[in-house]
Amino acid sequence: MSKSDPVRENYYASVDRAEKTADGLFYVTAILSIISLFVERAMYPLEYEIVQTSFAVCVITLFIVGVVNRLYWTPRAEDKRRQDFFASACGVTLSHQKTDGYYNNDLTDPVDRMAAQVMENSHFSKAIVLRMASTERIKVATYGALWFICVLNRHADLGLIVAASQAVFSEQILSKWLRLEWLRIRFENTYDEMHRIFQSKPPTPTFRAQTLESLGKYETAKATAGITLSSSLFHKMNDQLSAEWDLIKADLCI
Repeated sequence: MSKSDPVRENYYASVDRAEKTADGLFYVTAILSIISLFVERAMYPLEYEIVQTSFAVCVITLFIVGVVNRLYWTPRAEDKRRQDFFASACGVTLSHQKTDGYYNNDLTDPVDRMAAQVMENSHFSKAIVLRMASTERIKVATYGALWFICVLNRHADLGLIVAASQAVFSEQILSKWLRLEWLRIRFENTYDEMHRIFQSKPPTPTFRAQTLESLGKYETAKATAGITLSSSLFHKMNDQLSAEWDLIKADLCI
């Protein structure tokens, strides 16, 4: 339902580019590490130097991109998103870059609006992460099968097995999938918690405390997992998820 999202366009775009660059460099280093096993230094000294130098450059570049993304681009984007979140909840202007139609509810009390926004965020996030996890499951199953075949092959070179193991058990494959699944569970739990809060309508102090608790869980889950939601999936699923959110709002009178 978002009509304008300058936060995603101006800040998360850098995060997306950095993550795609890191993924590309990871696969290049994985390929170079395998190629290096078949290029003997004595027979092919020039080719050996090219492979080793390229490998070193890719590893260093991957490290730099990862550090800058984790310590600068991602925190900057998350800070701007939280700034917009609280500005929308409290009805104030904290930045000239304001989203239009990103948060959708008719509540007026700041904490009530905050609760609805947490629920809306978790509704969108859990669906997007589920779609991302589905893709990662296929990738992990494919790489896992290839690694398993490699390990069971008695004639496989030990260096090849080590290189394959480094790729499969890296942050970009197995670790990313596990973090996605964990993040999906956390988002689903946050949505369920907020849905129960609106349904049960606890006393105001309890409602506010539970809202802030759920907000904290949502934000710490994103920070811990270190996963950026796919912008392309957000745009593809936006209309469907927005329609579902309208039905949820009508059911809960928010």
